[in-house]
Amino acid sequence: MTATAGYDRELEWDEPPSPSERRYAGWSVVRADGAPAPRWRPLARIGGLALWLAPPGTERDAPARYVEPIVVRKRGRKGSGDYVGVDGRVRLSAEGAEGPLATCPPGPYRWPSPPLAAPLREPRAVRVAIVDVSFDNVAALRGLAAGGAVVDGPYLVGLATDDGGGSAGASGARGTAPGHGTCMAGVVLSEAPGARLGLFRIPSAAGAARPYLASTDLAIAVAATVDAWRADVVLIPMSDAAWGVPRHLGDVLRAAAGGAAGSGGGRGVAIFCSVGDPSRNHVRALDSASLGADDLASQPWVQAIAASDREGRWYRVYPPYGQGAGVAYNRFGPSVALSASGEPRSYGGRVAADDSSQATALAAAAGARVLAVNRELSADELRTLLALTAHVPPIVDGGRGLGAELFEGRDRLGHNMKQGFGVVDPRAGCAAAGDPIALALLATRPIPDRGGPPGEGRPTRALLMAEALRAAVARAGEGAEGRADGGPPGDYARVAGRLCRLYLTALPVRAAFDWLGRHLHALAETAVRGRGGWWSTTQDHGALVDRVRFALDTVRAALDPADPVAAWAVAMEELLSDGGDDGAAAGAGLHAFLARALAPVMREPESTSRRDEDDRRGGQS
Repeated sequence: MTATAGYDRELEWDEPPSPSERRYAGWSVVRADGAPAPRWRPLARIGGLALWLAPPGTERDAPARYVEPIVVRKRGRKGSGDYVGVDGRVRLSAEGAEGPLATCPPGPYRWPSPPLAAPLREPRAVRVAIVDVSFDNVAALRGLAAGGAVVDGPYLVGLATDDGGGSAGASGARGTAPGHGTCMAGVVLSEAPGARLGLFRIPSAAGAARPYLASTDLAIAVAATVDAWRADVVLIPMSDAAWGVPRHLGDVLRAAAGGAAGSGGGRGVAIFCSVGDPSRNHVRALDSASLGADDLASQPWVQAIAASDREGRWYRVYPPYGQGAGVAYNRFGPSVALSASGEPRSYGGRVAADDSSQATALAAAAGARVLAVNRELSADELRTLLALTAHVPPIVDGGRGLGAELFEGRDRLGHNMKQGFGVVDPRAGCAAAGDPIALALLATRPIPDRGGPPGEGRPTRALLMAEALRAAVARAGEGAEGRADGGPPGDYARVAGRLCRLYLTALPVRAAFDWLGRHLHALAETAVRGRGGWWSTTQDHGALVDRVRFALDTVRAALDPADPVAAWAVAMEELLSDGGDDGAAAGAGLHAFLARALAPVMREPESTSRRDEDDRRGGQS
């Protein structure tokens, strides 16, 4: 095994800028430190972040925080000895030797009129923006856009050139195969039918993003999706090791994910990015599946999504070469957040997808579905929730070929370099987003998960318990003794989404609810094995109320006293104290509620597969 097959790479780039790209040699991206110079052109804006395009010779006409040439030389030129490693930067800080051609480019593409953001009235559908290079045959989405779904665009955004930056996909014309971006839109429409889609095309060359301009094109596009279209989720189903991430792209990603200018309603925007193809690492000896720190997918403001197979393992493709070597259409690294299916799949009969691009679209669709349940989740909270509810398969890779036998284990937090925290599970994420105890049940479930990944096997008992608990709260709130406000269950349902956010951000709150989750798991295991004494109505459950009170204390400590949720916690404490100091009456009521809600889930073992049942019996013997 060579070094490049492990956690290493030697990126090699030997492609000069095309004539179209060379038109931007000498042009710069400027972040102004005050008012811009008269000849600078607007490039991208999110809140207080404003980037400008400076023609050659004007970049110092006004004070600037920084100036970055658009077209620069790249490390890794063949024979130079200056190859890009895992931690190296692809882009050099100085321009290359290639000068501008005679014709200077026009400015960046302007927004069409009327503004894309209108109308923006609440409640509104979750908005998913897709940034890609081709949206050919958008008409293929018609059958998928059912139930009043809205698809905006495609809009052409990016650095303009005299040739239009590539015309393919600009009009979404019929009669051709669906473009890559069209297929990604089909995935999202199929998996998150309630979402509103915005299609944003960046210019291309030979069907791919322009390698010397892609980073700036992406900065323009992401800013447009957030500032003008008000995206909640941004999907970038492509990545290339040779692009590099200049400071201005990093600033745009940071502003978008951090909630600048009210992006995502002030909660930040969830950005999902593909890990890409390892053959684009351009190594001298072997391909490397390692993500470089300068890759788009490695940026801390995006969620990098790897591909998995139908068993949840790291996705591999074995072409019929007859040599037994597996070609990985994946990359790995510490930034991988989640995985999702990369197996070829058809959507609606007119579009198809596979690989890490499809995996990223599935993850973005899952994020949109979870946000539809709890619109108050921030981008960081959504990231954590998807990680806690992801399906954890028993085998990470187990394949052969590039990167085999590497990074098969998980760290103490459950992360793996190839799979992230597991296979994204939209059903579990939706169950967890609206109830902190349901979230705790899923976060404290034993791993690896039994059965297949989402959509391929029986749901885990933790998921069934979480869904049963949420349904019981809803039923109790609707029929609470004729009270218009739903009584205590209705009060709980109104604050449950906020409690989920506290669980995701306040460690004492998480610890308190995790005890309740583990307690319910232990009770479920006991009931399945035929020792269900806890479920008897003769048991005393007063001490359980102490744990509930402790959870309420952690909630109050995490909030301002004037917060309505803190007031709810005080009211709940008073309600639990009404039955006396020992909490017997409150405990009996809580026991009766849980028994009714969870009893149907306790009637059989979690796994019904022969292999898992044999493993269980072997452990008992």
